[in-house]
Amino acid sequence: MDKNTIEAFDLRYAEQQLFSTSGGVELYYELHGEGPQLTILNNYFIISPLWRNFTKKLVKQNRILTYDFRNQGASSPTTDELRVEDHVNDLRELLDLLEIDSTYLLGTSISTLICRDFALAYPDRVKGLIFVGPVFCPFGSRRRKLLTRSWLNSLEKGGPTALFDHIYPLVYSDRTIENGGVPAYLALRERFLAVASHEQLRINLQASLTTDDDPAKLKEIQCPVLILAGDGDFLSSPTSLDATSRLFPRARVQMLDFAGHVPYFEATSAFENAVQSFLTEAEGAQQ
Repeated sequence: MDKNTIEAFDLRYAEQQLFSTSGGVELYYELHGEGPQLTILNNYFIISPLWRNFTKKLVKQNRILTYDFRNQGASSPTTDELRVEDHVNDLRELLDLLEIDSTYLLGTSISTLICRDFALAYPDRVKGLIFVGPVFCPFGSRRRKLLTRSWLNSLEKGGPTALFDHIYPLVYSDRTIENGGVPAYLALRERFLAVASHEQLRINLQASLTTDDDPAKLKEIQCPVLILAGDGDFLSSPTSLDATSRLFPRARVQMLDFAGHVPYFEATSAFENAVQSFLTEAEGAQQ
């Protein structure tokens, strides 16, 4: 991934498709393609149009829903404190609006918690789960929450730029950082700073502290699960991911080479192939 690739990312919002929740929050969403329903959840540092760059093959075989969380992108900003529970409720209302009775859910980083909690609350509406760079730990919440508080501390002391500098060497792989050099760093930083304000980042990161990693929760999820991670993910070792997979009744782990915490950026083709293989296998098992 180099500067030219980053600058070529399509971040344009389509014609405004806004949905008002029962609480009056407007959510921007995009729906493309035909086939099995796949709903993709952002993490707190990206916006929904970015997924068009990472799903060019997937959209040929699937119906893909992406949307901005409340307090993100083209959705309504807020000055109120948020909880993961708010995002779970927003997802339910959006699926209701679009008459989507059941869907595969794909979460990345912090949104893997939202996917997990949605699957626990509405098991009949989730056909399968894809956790990309999951943040929940098979042993408990302590490390994740310490990391999140360290990011909040960087944000408080130095603003969004300091937060980016904190997470950049964690999120991307050594190969990407070395090969991309200063131009790639600057291009990624520019896009990071463009999509969220200091206050949005603070509220969103604080929200991630409102749910626990409680390993026992994973044992309750009965649908098929794919845990997808870069082999250079800073958050989870292969043994930790294996321990996580063993908590689910039906899960497997797949590692992507030369990728970090966001493998769809660094290994887009491999990411799409892994997701499509999972969807095809899961659909076949349900027929």
